[in-house]
Order: sequence, then C-alpha cells, then structure tokens
Amino acid sequence: MKILILTDSTSTIPKEYLEEHRIALLEILVEYKEGYKKEITEIEREEFTENLHLINPAPKTSFASPNDASIVLKQAEEDKYDTIFYPFMTPKTSNQVNSVRLAAKKMKDKIKIEFYPTQYAGASQAAFVLYAQKMLKENKSIEEIKSYFDEVKPHIYTIGFSKDFTTLFQSGKVKKSVHMSLLTRTLKLKPIYHIPLDEGVIGFGGGIGFKGALKKIIKEIEMKMSDEIVYDLIISHANDRNKAEILEAEVRKVKQVKNCFVWKIPPAIVNSVGKGAAMVTLYPNYEKFKLE
Repeated sequence: MKILILTDSTSTIPKEYLEEHRIALLEILVEYKEGYKKEITEIEREEFTENLHLINPAPKTSFASPNDASIVLKQAEEDKYDTIFYPFMTPKTSNQVNSVRLAAKKMKDKIKIEFYPTQYAGASQAAFVLYAQKMLKENKSIEEIKSYFDEVKPHIYTIGFSKDFTTLFQSGKVKKSVHMSLLTRTLKLKPIYHIPLDEGVIGFGGGIGFKGALKKIIKEIEMKMSDEIVYDLIISHANDRNKAEILEAEVRKVKQVKNCFVWKIPPAIVNSVGKGAAMVTLYPNYEKFKLE
C-alpha cells in the first residue's frame, strides 16, 4: 500500500521539508494585497511578517476550499497513492477538514482518505506528521499509527510569546483600551500564549519584558512536562531567530532534549501572534517513546 501524508500549512513545516519527504500540503488562505492568497506558496513570509503591523484591521483568514482539496487529492491519485493519511487540525481553529471530506466524496473511492483528529493546531500538529513519517518507514499500519497517536497526544505541548500587544489589539484577540495600552507600554509586557487540546492559539497571561516572559514559559514547561520523557523540539519564530535560539537553550536546561527543528511561523499564525514571536513545541522523541 502506498500512503501519502497530508498536512495543513498551519503545522509550520517548511515547504522544503514537505517537498523533500513527499508530504502533501493543504494551505490556509490569508487576506493580503487585495485578495485571499495561499499562505505558503503565494505569500512571501518575511515580507508579510515585517508589514503586518501596518495592516489595520488585521487580515482575515479562510480555510482551503473543497476545490483546493480536490487538486491535492487528484494529484495523489495521479502519483499512484492508494491512501491519504490526514492528521487534521482542531476544528476550533479551522474547519478545513470538511473541505477534504467533500473533496473525497467527489473522488468516489478512487483513493482512500484516513482522517485523524490531532485536536491541536500550529507546530503541535507537526509532531503527528513527523511521527507518521517515521512509522510508515517501519511499515506500520494506519491503525497502529493512530493507536500510537492516542498514547502520545497528551505529552505534546506548545507555548510561546509575542513581541508586544500590537497584533493582538489589531486582531481583536485582546480588547484595546487607554488603560490597557498604557499598562502594556509602561511594563513592557510580552503576551504569552499556548496551544492546548481543542483550543487553538489562546492567551496565557504575560511577562514583564523578554526575560519575564521567558521565565514564565520555562516555569510552565517544568510544571507541565515530564522529567522522565526525552523530548524533541520544534522552535518556531516570526523573523527573530535569536529569541528562538535563546528559547531552545533554556528548554534544554530543564528537560531532556534530543533533536530540534527551527522553523518560521507561517502567515496565518503570525496574523495571531505578530512579528518577533517565538514558540516551542515539545513532543516525545519517537525512538525513546515507542510503545511496548
């Protein structure tokens, strides 16, 4: 059986990695420069990130259409795949999975679609893709992969910070007021957010300055994540690799870490967290967390 993994662009996995490992991509659409554009193939990420603070109100986003999904599925059929395995993002963030379901009906069983609800968004979603990639190389069945996902899911966590409240005010995620604006500027507050199950990106308080935000993030990781598990990391950033590297170094001080990817945050998520944001995703290292 020839199986193709499909992921959403919000997983933060770079296009180059997807192409190298033959992983299919379904892109979120972002309103930018007079129209909706696919966030990876039609938007220059660095330009979007640098100019986001100038766009008011914040750009809107939309999930891929059934037609977009059909193009991906038809290409998979042409490439002689028997099955598509789609670990999809939580519908609380986007109902993109429904576009794939509608597209699959039009295929009339020409290719089988296996769905798995990751219940996550962002780089937490990427962990499932990376696990599936390894397990398919070991000739694991879809059912074996899903069973593994169920076991490992509670041990995946993403948390990060934004540079300031500008993007959050523009997007309406934080209500702007004279008092709030003054407070954030005076204290130099850095908003903190995380990605829990079935919530998408949500606020998690703030820290006074970069050091304060970093301290809170590391404290939360120490409390939430196990000392017995060896983790891999995905460090995601919005045009601030230096902050990302500091975040990685601090996580390594408190948890066992084997491998680390450093990737850039895609436009749809930048639209929520803003320029200068950085986040860390911890997920159990596959070789150290194989089920008996």
